[in-house]
Formats: sequence, C-alpha cells, structure tokens
Amino acid sequence: CMRVFPSPRHKLPSVSAASFVHQIIGAPLISRPSPSSPSRHIKRSANAAFSGSAISALPQCSAFSACCNIPSSPSLRKLTRNMSASSSQEGLSDIGQPTTTGSDSDGSSGIPNWKERIDISIAKSRKIRGSNYVQISTINYETMEPRCRTVVFRGFLKGVPFGAVEEVLADHSGSREEGGGYDCVMKMITDLRSNKVQELEMFHELKSGGNKNANTVEMVWWFPKSSEQYRISGRLQFIGSNGPLYSYPDGEASEQSINYFLAERKQQWGNLSDMAREQFYWENPGIPFTSTWEEAKGVPTGGRDEEGKVLPPPDTFLMMLLYPTKIDYLRLGDNFRQIDEWDWGGEDDSVCQWKSKRVNP
Repeated sequence: CMRVFPSPRHKLPSVSAASFVHQIIGAPLISRPSPSSPSRHIKRSANAAFSGSAISALPQCSAFSACCNIPSSPSLRKLTRNMSASSSQEGLSDIGQPTTTGSDSDGSSGIPNWKERIDISIAKSRKIRGSNYVQISTINYETMEPRCRTVVFRGFLKGVPFGAVEEVLADHSGSREEGGGYDCVMKMITDLRSNKVQELEMFHELKSGGNKNANTVEMVWWFPKSSEQYRISGRLQFIGSNGPLYSYPDGEASEQSINYFLAERKQQWGNLSDMAREQFYWENPGIPFTSTWEEAKGVPTGGRDEEGKVLPPPDTFLMMLLYPTKIDYLRLGDNFRQIDEWDWGGEDDSVCQWKSKRVNP
C-alpha cells in the first residue's frame, strides 16, 4: 500500500468503504441502503461515493481491501473495475501517444504478417455494425482521375487453386510448383455495368504500353475499435457467368480455375439477401430514375421464381476479387507501421511468401 498507511503491525479500526473515502478525500457519507431497497439505489449510492476522483485517489494494491476492511462483494468489484476502465479510455488527444500495449519488437524478423494481424482485427470488430465496409479506389484512365467508393467485404476465398493466383500475380511467363499458401484473396461483389469494370477494361487495353504488372486498385480498411488502418494494394479480377472477365498474363484461365470461380460465384449469389439480388435486375446505373420502371419490367421479387426458389445469377452479377500484393499497416495506439509485400522468390524458387518489415510511421 501507499506510505500514508501505517505498517501492518499497527492495528486499524474496522471502517466502511464510504467512511474510508470520506476520511481520505472528503466525499460525503451515504447511508447504507436496506436489503429491501432496489439494486439500482445501491449502485446509485456507490456511484456517488466512488466518484471518478475518488477512484483515482484510491491506492491500487492487492492488500487494499484486506488492510482497510472494505467489503469485497462482486457488485462492488465490478463497479470499481468499470469506473477505472472508463477513466483510462483513450481520447482523441491520446491518439499517437506512445504506449507499451500490443507493441512489437523493433526488429522486422518474426513479426506477424498482415494476414495474421487482420484476422485478429476482424475478430475484434465482428460485432460492430458496418465493420466490413471498405473503401476501394481506382483510376479512370481516360481522365486520369481517381475514383473511390465503399463496398462490402464478404470474406476471404478458401481453397483457391494456386494456378489461379499465378494467373493474376505472376510477373513472368512459365509455371511454378504449387506452394506459398496464398490464402488472402478478398471477396466482394459488383455490377457488370459499374465504372469499376470499365476502368479495369481500360487498364487491360493500355497495359501493353506500360507496366502490365502494375496494381489496379487500393483498398483502405479502418478498424475503429483497435485504431488500425490497412492500405491494401493489389489487382482486381471480376468473375462473370463464363469465368474471369480478363486475364492478366497472355492466354486464358485454366479450366480448373474457371470451374472453381463459377462455383464460388453461384454460392455468393445464394448468400445475398433478397433485396441485394433484386438490384442486379434493375435498369442501367446512372440513367434517370422512373418510378414505374419496376412495374413495367417486372423485377423478380427477391431474385426468386414463382415457387420461391433463388434464380440463377444474371449476367450483371459479378464476383469481385482483390489479390493483395502490398499492404501498408498502421496502428495508431503506438505508431507502429509495417509493410508487407508478396514475394515470388527467384526464378527457380517455388517458395512464395509475404515479406514483412517495420518502417517509420
């Protein structure tokens, strides 16, 4: 305990918690409610006695309750813990201040890669509404203007054929043996008639005169609960009714990749809400709105037939995939920043992995 308290060999008189606070900081004494009083009056009295200033003045030591004969009821312990936690919550002025909580070593060796980090970030924010909303930025290659929009992240693809990853990310011709464990293809959806699709089409038309291996998109994902930001650069791929719309290397996608993607697209269509499915039967985006259009065209309610079964996905429905190649991770709590880049290894090396390094924020 603090020095203001006598040594253990001195006997202290038995005092109540409220009386003790009154002796230390001058807080008013509040009479103990009768057992028949509602619990809310007990909490109200305790809140009044143990104000924020009172709690901050109390010594934080394991022998505190024992040496001062303070009751150790579960409700009182829970109350003091909650008040202590609320007084230590981070405010806007605290963002960026150094802290030791969750800090990583100064070196870059052995630090978790971005995929390991973001799995934890997603788990922490799973119950927050809108936590799976991300921002996607592209470029209009006709005007060279940026375009940004919010989309819904719908999970990571599982069991992606390694050949499919190579078809999008490989920077050289030829094939590699399977390996590397690229388990971070990010899944979203979009409409065939959206600007994103047109912008990627322009990229593929112009890539012969520039860097055909350049990234086509950047995503920003902010996690307010943990104060973490992920800037994810990579390459987009759209999966339509016949498979991938465009192929990054020369040639077409393999049959194995096409079958895998079509199965994933069908499953994602079935996972959508009825309202989300209806949008893909609407008129072209961007044209003047008419309230009578739905009645004239007969949009299937919920994307279902007369028997209530989900209709096959229309051609307008695309599964949008992001293959990350570079991630810029920033944690504001302690200004920790990390860069992750996908590395294919040497020409004769089949080991592919993420290379992570810590950098200055």
